[in-house]
Amino acid sequence: MRLRALAVLVRPSRGDASAVTLPVVAFAIIGAVTYLAAALARLFWMASDDGFGQYSILAVAMVAVLVVPAGTLGTSAAQLSARRREDRLAVLRLLGASSTWVRGFAVIEASLLAAAGAIAGLLGYAVLVPALTLVPIAGERPALSEVWLPAWTLGVLVCALTAVAAISAAVGLRRVIISPLGVRMRTDAPRLHWVRLLAGAVVLAGGVTLMQVTSVSWGAVGITAAIVVVLVAVMAVLNLVGPFLIGWRARWKLARARTAEDLIAARGVLESPAAAWRWVSGVGLASFIAVPAGSVLGFLDMVENGDTILAADQLVFFADIRTVVIAAVAVSYLLVACTVGITQAASVLERRALYVSLDRLGMPPRVMNRSRRLAVASPLFVAAVFPAVAACVLFAPVVALSVFTAPLFIATVIACIALGVLLVQLGVVATDPLLRRVLAAPDRAL
Repeated sequence: MRLRALAVLVRPSRGDASAVTLPVVAFAIIGAVTYLAAALARLFWMASDDGFGQYSILAVAMVAVLVVPAGTLGTSAAQLSARRREDRLAVLRLLGASSTWVRGFAVIEASLLAAAGAIAGLLGYAVLVPALTLVPIAGERPALSEVWLPAWTLGVLVCALTAVAAISAAVGLRRVIISPLGVRMRTDAPRLHWVRLLAGAVVLAGGVTLMQVTSVSWGAVGITAAIVVVLVAVMAVLNLVGPFLIGWRARWKLARARTAEDLIAARGVLESPAAAWRWVSGVGLASFIAVPAGSVLGFLDMVENGDTILAADQLVFFADIRTVVIAAVAVSYLLVACTVGITQAASVLERRALYVSLDRLGMPPRVMNRSRRLAVASPLFVAAVFPAVAACVLFAPVVALSVFTAPLFIATVIACIALGVLLVQLGVVATDPLLRRVLAAPDRAL
């Protein structure tokens, strides 16, 4: 009986096919970008140096800085169309399936979709990886045979992306396991505790302290390790503080709502501040990375164009640092650009019952689209400003130096943040036709 019910619930209908295709496409994109970043880091790891290990440090730093953005976006991809999956699993619970059985089914389903996407991403990696032969490393361009990752490395990365999806699915099942009726009736509203804000303040203060006590006596390896630890820790805690700040701002907006679209937008964000953060988390992480990256580029430009005479090998190493910084920023924004449209499409599909109900009440589609843009604008403000401010506090000396010595790079940082905001808004606009298709087929939503 359970197997028969499972076959009925798992088979996607015509209206639910996107619940399968969206996570697969998202993981394919994330996988391809991850493989390319890993291939570039491997080239730096294999580069010859003077025995100091500076290129190994660059490789580790690049991987460490990109772990959190890739992991965060992978988690978001695993939670696409989560509402529909929770509904189906809640039905299984009501039919008598045990919590262990339901949890295992959800983890397997999410893992298979992620694995399919990660494997599909290998095709994009195979097409794009030859372009790495154009990137000079240690003064030389790598050969085509050197840019390919070993098969075992690709296998490990595929397994890692699959594990991210499995963990995300297991964590997201708590409401279904506890109360299937609460999920079905949408009565289990998420609550975000102020402890999130406290944890963020503690981590940021610890990061500032660590950066202050770091000295030349630690050596290049020690200094690099301290910077990497601080970056990873603060980027990870952004995912705790971000939803709390978004929920607080949405309540503030709700109290001052004067139009129907303002009210719908604020209520939509308050329905799940964590989901609203997933819409814009890529922008938040990219904004955080852009500030120290722009400051480093400004510092390098000041050193290279200053009165200090640099040796040829120092100029080459500075160029390689610039390559790593630009690659980190480019990969961050590439992940944002590739996932924002998918995330916005998933948002429309998850809330299609609401949009169909509003349509039957007589609300024009243009008002719904405006409410969608307003719902994204508030979280987007938090994601663009808060991480950038945190990065400025964390790297205050370098940022201050860049402001006075290389203002052009500060302008570049602002332009990068503006680009992230524009990408998210374009993602909302690009999904307007999807909303029209949802309204044209209301029977699939209700």
